[in-house]
Amino acid sequence: MGPDNGWTGRLLRIALGQKSMTRWIVMATAMAMALGIRTASAQYDTPDINLYAPPIPASPSDRAVSADQAAALQAQIDELKRELARQKFNNGGVPAMNVSVPNNGAPDIVEDVDSLMKWRESVERSEEKAAAAAALKPSVKVGGRFFYDVADFSQNQASLNQVGDAEDEMRLRWCWIELGGNVLENTTYRVWFDVAAQVSLLDVYLDFGELPFIQNFRVGHFFEPFSMEQLTPNKYLETMERSSPFLLGRNMGIMAHSDNAEANWTYGVGLFVSEQGSKPPFYEGDTDASAITGRVTYLPWYDEASDGRGLIHLGAGYSWRHLGDGNTQFQNRPDSALAPVIVNTGLIDADYYHLAGLEAAYVYGSFTLQSAYHWVSVDTDNFGSESFDHYYVQASYFLTGENRSYNRRSGSFSNRVVPYENFFRVRTEDNYICNGLGAWELAYRFSHDDLNSDNIFGGTDYRHLAGLNWYLSPFTRVMFQYVYSNTDDQVASNGELHVFQTRLQFDF
Repeated sequence: MGPDNGWTGRLLRIALGQKSMTRWIVMATAMAMALGIRTASAQYDTPDINLYAPPIPASPSDRAVSADQAAALQAQIDELKRELARQKFNNGGVPAMNVSVPNNGAPDIVEDVDSLMKWRESVERSEEKAAAAAALKPSVKVGGRFFYDVADFSQNQASLNQVGDAEDEMRLRWCWIELGGNVLENTTYRVWFDVAAQVSLLDVYLDFGELPFIQNFRVGHFFEPFSMEQLTPNKYLETMERSSPFLLGRNMGIMAHSDNAEANWTYGVGLFVSEQGSKPPFYEGDTDASAITGRVTYLPWYDEASDGRGLIHLGAGYSWRHLGDGNTQFQNRPDSALAPVIVNTGLIDADYYHLAGLEAAYVYGSFTLQSAYHWVSVDTDNFGSESFDHYYVQASYFLTGENRSYNRRSGSFSNRVVPYENFFRVRTEDNYICNGLGAWELAYRFSHDDLNSDNIFGGTDYRHLAGLNWYLSPFTRVMFQYVYSNTDDQVASNGELHVFQTRLQFDF
């Protein structure tokens, strides 16, 4: 780039030692005088420092620089020297040099422009390397959620005989700390904790994306791919609790799955530990405790123009589960985590069981209809094959016009409901009260459990749930619900339990 004591070297040292604004000023000036192109000033944004710009030669072939032009260039450089003397900057260890141009002639502009361009290319390569190194560092996104529940119960004598006294209760239902982000450009991670009672691990996994054929591959502790109700996050459910006694929850395993936001189908299939401890998740034993679980969904209709305000969803799931400890159990509560268990098979001695499910959903504007059927067949040690089932039908309607938001990547309603206007109440300067309503949703669900079989009598129930959900903002919701359950078991018939419950929910 020229000798140290030459004009070229001195000019480049100034360019190398300055911040980007000074570099572009020097380079723009050199380019303008070398090429004589009037559009050069549009290519490089030269900050206005109240300097006089010398006239640009009329033709690119006019390489001669007049004495007036050289004097003007010298004046600009002297001004830059005075500006740099007022600034404290790191010049990379190269001492600041005095810059001057010969008074008796023009500098070799073309040579210096070539050097400056090479220097700029080297800087861009360095910046690209730095960006690539930064991309290798994992990103971190912090989130969380808490649900605070209050429930009041009323029951008849038959219910008292069946489950005892259901006492009123308030509880911090969930308090989660959520960490996630990218490990590499196509690899994500998630680490979630629940600290409501004692610390327990929820999702802990790595997900490798953009793979040939299978799309994504996940390893760790996460939800098995079964049931839309299970795969819809609890903060987006229409009801406070899920309804089925046969949901699989989170287990350790590996899973191949789709991840396409534009597809009309999804799939997930994986190999999991069928039974394990949960604090923290672990399994130990010499017997096989494995499960194979899969789910597929399809959208026969999805209204692209309205971004899913109209759709039909169909899905099916299956799980084969080998029981390492030789037993299993199914039970359920009446749509409330604070209520007692109302149907229960007790421990069943068995080696394995099959679980199958069908699901469907229909969305038309603010109205949503959703249903599922689950069936279990258990290969018991004492009685042979015994089967149980469950189904629910639920509907919701937004009084304020919003709609439940479908996620095509997961085949579930796992996107956030955004109110058309958030809740607010303010007084204006004219002493008027202005209100924002938020979003209001009505919900209803009918569900039925049958945990009786030929030789096992866990009880049957049917339940009605009516709810009103108030979305104050996309991140805050209040839920009001009434649940009526009627249970028959070996102790009594028509055990009636009434549940009045409220939830305050916030996530970030």
